[in-house]
Amino acid sequence: GNYNQAGNVTAKLSGEYVEMRDFCNSQNVAEVTQTDGINWGGNAARASSNADCEVPGFGDDSNTHASRTGFYELNKMKEIARSRLPKNNWLKGQLVAKMNRENSCNAYWNGSTVNFYREGSGCGNTGEIAAVFDHEWGHGMDANDVNGGIAFPSGEGIADLYSALRLNDSCIGRGFYNDGRKCATGGECKICTGVRDIDQAEKKNGGPWTHTMSNNKCGSSVHCIGVVYSEAVWDLYKRKLQQGQFNYDENTALEIVTRLTYIAAGNINTWFTGPPTFSGCGSQSGYRAYLEADDDDGDLTNGTPHMSAIFEAFNDHEIACPTYQIPVFDSGCPNNPQTQPEITATPVNMGVQLSWTTVSNSVEYEVLRSEGVMQCSQGKVLLGKTTGNTFEDSGLQNGREYYYIVVPKGVNDACYGPSSDCAAVVPSAQPYFTVDCSDSSVIDFDVNRVPASVSRQCVVTPYDGWTGSISVECNPTSTLMGIQCEGESVFIKAGQSTATCTITISIVSGAEMSEGSVTMVARGRSIERTSSFDVTITKGGGPQQAIFEGGSPICKKHGSSCDSVSLLDGRGLNLGPEPNQPNIRGNDCIDGSSGTYHEDESLDKIFVRSLDDKDMTEGSLIEVTATVWAWNYGDTDSADFYYTSDALN
Repeated sequence: GNYNQAGNVTAKLSGEYVEMRDFCNSQNVAEVTQTDGINWGGNAARASSNADCEVPGFGDDSNTHASRTGFYELNKMKEIARSRLPKNNWLKGQLVAKMNRENSCNAYWNGSTVNFYREGSGCGNTGEIAAVFDHEWGHGMDANDVNGGIAFPSGEGIADLYSALRLNDSCIGRGFYNDGRKCATGGECKICTGVRDIDQAEKKNGGPWTHTMSNNKCGSSVHCIGVVYSEAVWDLYKRKLQQGQFNYDENTALEIVTRLTYIAAGNINTWFTGPPTFSGCGSQSGYRAYLEADDDDGDLTNGTPHMSAIFEAFNDHEIACPTYQIPVFDSGCPNNPQTQPEITATPVNMGVQLSWTTVSNSVEYEVLRSEGVMQCSQGKVLLGKTTGNTFEDSGLQNGREYYYIVVPKGVNDACYGPSSDCAAVVPSAQPYFTVDCSDSSVIDFDVNRVPASVSRQCVVTPYDGWTGSISVECNPTSTLMGIQCEGESVFIKAGQSTATCTITISIVSGAEMSEGSVTMVARGRSIERTSSFDVTITKGGGPQQAIFEGGSPICKKHGSSCDSVSLLDGRGLNLGPEPNQPNIRGNDCIDGSSGTYHEDESLDKIFVRSLDDKDMTEGSLIEVTATVWAWNYGDTDSADFYYTSDALN
């Protein structure tokens, strides 16, 4: 978001999703108080060593490099995860991170918080390494997914995968060692200065870390055992999907594996167990969970869209299942999108407008965003899915560069077409406008009253000096069957605060009973804005009985008649009594509570009907019958009938 409040302001590194507590200041939360803007000192360079508790001159002693770094990365990791698992309650809560604990060469998840150590003993400050943040957060995700609890035989592999897929880096915790050491867990590393590398090509043994190798070399080390399956999933991403028959581009392969991992990991109890080559046959194994996440119809016996790639990746590490138990063949994505969309990103004030070309056979498009030096080559936030060709991203920071891709999808979520190229864009303050056609009321049409139309006002508001013509039109892809709308254009002059245009919404022949929304699109130069309103199409017909609403009986739907039934029977509170008395709009014609029930003057019932017994429409002949009581013969009384074009007022 954006914060623009002027004056003396205090801010803390404690938000809805993450709170940083720093041992450099007695576990207090970092706090900064400044005037006219907040500068955390994020660009301050770290001293070469022994700078764990260094602060940039702004804020208190908790405003360390570790607290600032962790607040960004943990928030970003949780944002990515929420976009993949929107119903997970743990992701919606606040995670506490404890920085600069007085030890070195480690970090850990303790069941509720993530904890990071200072620099020392040949290790960097683990609270200043993005991959370590993501890994420890990954333990929390593993413990709070669908199954809950840390996966067996090792929860280290899934934590590594969350980190690696976020940063697109197989070296887990690069910079963990700052004394020249290379990692050796799960195979001796070539160049990785982190705790381990999950890419077999980056290790000196040059082959997959298999179940057999784990049995022979890992002993009880969960960090070593976890490399078996984390390396298998990395191979799926880097090799099996980007080579051979699939030949996906990097971004598409990364999105496929990210989706599979977030879905599958929550359903895994034991990643692999039993003898090698058979250890992925269990009902809650890693191999089976990835197949089920990839499946399109709940039946593994007829294959999945990427089944052969998943099998090869897991089988290379001896944690798949023999093909005679689970036959392997690819199926489930007929007529899949084959071409990439061409994306255009247009900067607006604190936002970005995206548009792209239509891709044949696409059912919908996924829109994803990233930021930082890796541009699109990293884990991304899934912003949304749409069947259209436009998307608007708001709440961004002006002057900061963002990166977007659009991925076409086929007949189900597992069917991917090639991703668009990466689009870079920097939001900036510039003239723009908004449009608002919304209204609290729902437009209600009746299929028996065709044609008919209503008008609605759209308000166009210019900002930052916008001038020029703006057309307001109906988006045809959002229109309900049988509903048409007609817009108009407005012209914004210099200094004008708003402009109003009238749109006409009509029901025509061919309408069917339904409900939904109609979207209006306002276009001016390269900017598009949308606004929607609700429309229902119902079917009246036949006799209708009134209900009490707004002070008196009313028939909500039109038909051939409207009957107040017993809603008017009585005189006030005591005689009858009259339901919902006094049953009037305004303060006229109150029956009162004196006199004798069904002797003195009183209205008991109103019945309105069309003389041809068809649904009442404009021009119909109408009969109004009132059932009244009058004293004696009624020759001294009179009855007055009123009508209005607006029954609600």
